[in-house]
Amino acid sequence: MTEIHDEEHSSFLSRLFTKRGEPSNQNELEQVIHEASENDVIDEDTEDMIQGIFDINRLRVSDVMIPSSDIVTINATDSLAETAKKVVEFGHSRYPVIGEDKDHVVGILLAKDLIPYTAGFKMLKDDGILSLLRKPVIVPESKHVNSMLKEFQQNRYHIAIVVDEFGGVSGLVTIEDILEVIVGDIDDEYDTEVNEKNIILNKDNGSYLVNGLTTLEEFDEYFKTDMSSLADVDTVAGLTTHTLGKFPEVGESVEIENFIFRVIEASERRVVMLEVKKNS
Repeated sequence: MTEIHDEEHSSFLSRLFTKRGEPSNQNELEQVIHEASENDVIDEDTEDMIQGIFDINRLRVSDVMIPSSDIVTINATDSLAETAKKVVEFGHSRYPVIGEDKDHVVGILLAKDLIPYTAGFKMLKDDGILSLLRKPVIVPESKHVNSMLKEFQQNRYHIAIVVDEFGGVSGLVTIEDILEVIVGDIDDEYDTEVNEKNIILNKDNGSYLVNGLTTLEEFDEYFKTDMSSLADVDTVAGLTTHTLGKFPEVGESVEIENFIFRVIEASERRVVMLEVKKNS
């Protein structure tokens, strides 16, 4: 079985590298993958998944996290009935439980842990839902997404609380958020352009469409700037969020080094697309 797999793997690679030779860096490898898709060596879905793997090597947790404002939390003082009502209302499998505010996460509640108590098979202790909590995992915004995925896999947990440099909660990240970078698809009017790997598009009116996942190195090379020296982030989306000090909303703008960045599309987890103009 292993020999068959190895033969298929070798055949796949040989088909990729027949025309161009083996790539010497990641950019060349990405180009080979794109050409392989164009030549029907692999299909578009496979290309998108491979590109997603490249992306998780570039991204930080801050690029894929659910921002603090969108986190559904449960208060440590909530009753069993109040907690169960919220679980039913939102349908998540895991909830951060907070003390006085969102910056004080005391634990993680798994919805399945409530079942014996809501069904009447067990009675809660005097400290209420606190006895059911799992220890929260805390990670910095700057943590690389590929490292976060390995940590999820190795330690067998699915959710982590993301904090900023001051220790405040800036969001949360789940293993599903990371997997969506690899296998997820967002259908909108910009997808065709982004999937074509045109991460910076000149609109011929003095503005540009820029994919949020564009690295600052790619941005700098295109616009002859030095954005990558401004902050310890890797992508245009990360720089925009860092500069604003919060997760931006659609339509929100920020000026950075004589460029105006306007968010024109954002999901719950990240900035997807921006319009960029040079400030005259």
